[in-house]
Amino acid sequence: MKKKIVFFDIDGTMIDIPAGMLEPLPSTIKAIEQLRLKGHYSVVATARASMPEAFSNLNFDGFIFCNGNYIEFQNNLIYDNFFSEKHIKFLVDLFKQKEGQYIFNGHFGKWTSLLTHPLILRQVELFGGSVSSGTSEQANWKMEDVHANMVTALFETEKQLFDCKANIPSGWVVDAYTTGNIRMDIHLPGYTKGTAVGYLYEKLGVSFYDTFAFGDACNDIEMLKTVKHGIAMGNATDEIKTIAFDITDDVRNDGIYNALKKYNVI
Repeated sequence: MKKKIVFFDIDGTMIDIPAGMLEPLPSTIKAIEQLRLKGHYSVVATARASMPEAFSNLNFDGFIFCNGNYIEFQNNLIYDNFFSEKHIKFLVDLFKQKEGQYIFNGHFGKWTSLLTHPLILRQVELFGGSVSSGTSEQANWKMEDVHANMVTALFETEKQLFDCKANIPSGWVVDAYTTGNIRMDIHLPGYTKGTAVGYLYEKLGVSFYDTFAFGDACNDIEMLKTVKHGIAMGNATDEIKTIAFDITDDVRNDGIYNALKKYNVI
């Protein structure tokens, strides 16, 4: 039997923290277990820098973190694209100028502007975890100690957001959001979530026709276009549903399990 590979976004796809769904459904856990039993690959592809605690007992083969800037497969590091000290100084100065708060995020830690600021606390509320996890909580952390693959900048107003975005160097990858927290995720040029997905399945020798991906938001569009079976969750945005190969049930109604059964992957 030919090996298949399935890529999974996290937020809005396997969990939905703003709606109170903090853990993957039993059907999702079962689907991932069955993928392993059948000899297929399961890979997380997320903007996050690490896995939520609720996933600690799930056995994924690989992880694409920070929208493609960190790739690990079967415990082997494949790619680690991180900001230099010069980059970090530029960004910190820019965020201060535009009155933004920020969280530098890497697979090995997080470094924040002000742990107690309402925008930071709201970000934690929306996406779970702890901003102090794996970090120094001291206000005087040193830029040379930061090993970050992405940064999330947080603002009070959309004007601040877009004024700041206009100053980000051309070629850097920026995903801006105006719902929930007004924020943007910033990455260096390199792999995106979509190109990382393509790179990994080609490296593993998996046929394009045996590739699957699940997502729900704008930063999943490229990923869904990169695989043969790009599947939008039922709760996905209209934009992603328009480009999807198929649309499954929503995150709370066994969407992942139902789609993998439909296509005889499990």
